[in-house]
Amino acid sequence: MKKAIKLFVLSLLFGSVFIACSSDDDNPNNSDNKGDVKVKITDSVFPFNFVTQANVGVAKVELKNQDGNYVTVFEGSSEYNMVNLTNGETETVADTNIETGTYTEAKVTLNDASVHLSNGTTFDLASDAQGTYNVTIDPPLVVEDDEDSDVLLDLDLNHSFQFSTNIFMDWITDIANIAGCDFNAHFRACDLDQTGKIEGSVKTSNGDSIANALVTINVNGDQVSTLSDSDGEFTFIGVKEGDYTVHVETQNNGETDVQNVHVAVDSTANATVTLN
Repeated sequence: MKKAIKLFVLSLLFGSVFIACSSDDDNPNNSDNKGDVKVKITDSVFPFNFVTQANVGVAKVELKNQDGNYVTVFEGSSEYNMVNLTNGETETVADTNIETGTYTEAKVTLNDASVHLSNGTTFDLASDAQGTYNVTIDPPLVVEDDEDSDVLLDLDLNHSFQFSTNIFMDWITDIANIAGCDFNAHFRACDLDQTGKIEGSVKTSNGDSIANALVTINVNGDQVSTLSDSDGEFTFIGVKEGDYTVHVETQNNGETDVQNVHVAVDSTANATVTLN
């Protein structure tokens, strides 16, 4: 009899624990109201290929929420060679949990910058770079409970690293013409999950790939550029939904536009470019 009573009591205890645990797991009020956010960095390239390193040091990244408060998602010291981050390549600056909501602005603090040319010339631009840059996030970053989100910081190298030359020209064709360099960061930012991609290739009419073609689109008033790779291929990421003109310019094969390239959220649009 005592054994039966003891078993009955134990069954009640285990049953209570199971019900309590099940209730905790199923109860939506137990959510912590946070989501995972990755901050990724990429670049819009130089219109020439004799920069071997374009380094920036990131000291802090903050995101502005709907209440107007800034939330720190990264603080430390990380350096990135932005030359390697083109055609859809990114580096992760931060991976953290933050409160759910809508974030409309990024505040990026830099502590270093330098640029290295293929002839061995180096420009130390730390004194220019040190400062904080406010960037509108468009589309805004939406953080949902227990969901993953990605915010992209896209640094425009051509406008951030301002080379001075000995002569005036549209293309810097000779490295010897570079006399100096200044730095003033130009970023754009977006919620990667609310944007799409453009992928394409640049070829001659004979089907030969054209490398180092300057490919440009305009996103929210910002000129975003990349260079075609050795196979003539290019990629834009973080492109807001809409219709775009893809402009392609080369040194030896002329230039052209591909119009009405439609980008939808979470999809990839194609733009094939043929030049003489």
